[in-house]
Amino acid sequence: MRLESPASLVPGIVLSASETTFALLGLLLGLLIAGAVSASIARRRLAAAQSAGRSEREPELARAASELQSAAAQSSDLRARLSGLESEYRQVREGREAAEARIAGLEARLQEQQQAAEQRYRDLEGARERLKAEFKALAADILEDKSKRFGEANVLQIGQLLNPLREQIDGFRKVVSDSYEKENNSRVALQSKLEDLVKLNQTLGQEAQTLSRALSGDNRSQGYWGELKLERLLETAALEKGRDYLTQESFKDGDGDRYRPDAVLLLPEDKSIVIDAKMVLVDYQRACEATDETEREQHFARHGVALRNHVKQLGEKDYSRLEGLTSPELVLMFVPVEAAFLEALRRDPQLYAYAFDRKIILVGPSNLLASLKLVAQIWRTEHQNANAKAISDRAGKLYDKFAGFAEDMLKVGEAIKRAETAHQAAVEKLSTGRGSLLRQTEMLRKLGVAPSKRLPAALQDLSEPDEGDTDASPDAG
Repeated sequence: MRLESPASLVPGIVLSASETTFALLGLLLGLLIAGAVSASIARRRLAAAQSAGRSEREPELARAASELQSAAAQSSDLRARLSGLESEYRQVREGREAAEARIAGLEARLQEQQQAAEQRYRDLEGARERLKAEFKALAADILEDKSKRFGEANVLQIGQLLNPLREQIDGFRKVVSDSYEKENNSRVALQSKLEDLVKLNQTLGQEAQTLSRALSGDNRSQGYWGELKLERLLETAALEKGRDYLTQESFKDGDGDRYRPDAVLLLPEDKSIVIDAKMVLVDYQRACEATDETEREQHFARHGVALRNHVKQLGEKDYSRLEGLTSPELVLMFVPVEAAFLEALRRDPQLYAYAFDRKIILVGPSNLLASLKLVAQIWRTEHQNANAKAISDRAGKLYDKFAGFAEDMLKVGEAIKRAETAHQAAVEKLSTGRGSLLRQTEMLRKLGVAPSKRLPAALQDLSEPDEGDTDASPDAG
């Protein structure tokens, strides 16, 4: 639920908090000058009346005195309003400067994360290219050396060996590409959220004033709105309900008492942070509506005391004793209205330390949103680290598989060499020397054996006896 400021309801008129404050300051300054002029005129009339006759100037003298008293009262009231508006303007300006500082810090952190992510991607890409180049060089050497000896069957076997390796390389390439794309999308999303944060801080002053007027109902309605505001900030920070945070979950302590925190923020390593929204607006709203400066200061003082009492009550709950909550080391006390939060801290500078001593951190909408975005980035980094580990494991397995493949290829080469040596020895026994098998069988044919087939022509030349070879004659032996 979002409440619009009165200025934004008029088409074509959109004023920031600072512009509205300057306009009101100008108006009150004009009224103050008008009051001073009226007082001056009244004094002149009074002087003129005193110079006339006693009996004739008494009515005019009374009227001039009344006008002078009215002008003085109006001037005092205008000065009080001017002082209040100057105080509100300082608060808005301080809130805007704090938001700008937080934005600058987030932008610097984003730049560092982008550079680290790009460096990781370059390292992975370089490792993949080196591995690919080494594989190509080794495969080219092996294929160039053995391609002349491999037949169609050997080529098919090599293809069967290489296909699993090619599939693993393609899978590795896809994992690296998907990881880079996800990281790039995360950077774009973070940039978009930073722009949303800037817009949120620009409208924060007007929205806070509007909400302080609108939430004048009962405590239950105010509490419901505070919980709604908290959940909207969780969604704005790109956190997923049920995975990154829980809302309105019931927990029991050791005594069996039940507690229902507004939200539980889940962190890596089974850590968690409880967020409790507190609507402290009654005295703050009365202070904003008060016309008397003393009354306003009294309401602001009561507002600070009320917030301190809420801190004390929250610290007494001791969420660390709840079953099912893992290490709730800190509790965030969320004040949904930024202006009320800043006013309480201004009135009670020790309030923040008082809360921290009880393991409670006071937060308003702007610094809570920045903290939630930081938690979202922590989760993204956690997922990216898990992906990087998976990629590293897969690369290690791929390297081991490739090393085994290279060893097998070397064994295949050695086996081919042994086969060639054995083949050469068999050929020599078949065709070389005076007692070769070819010559012996050919001599049998010449001795009268009548075979049904002749040796191939290439082998017949090898079977012919050399000149002077007496073993080839029929009488030999």
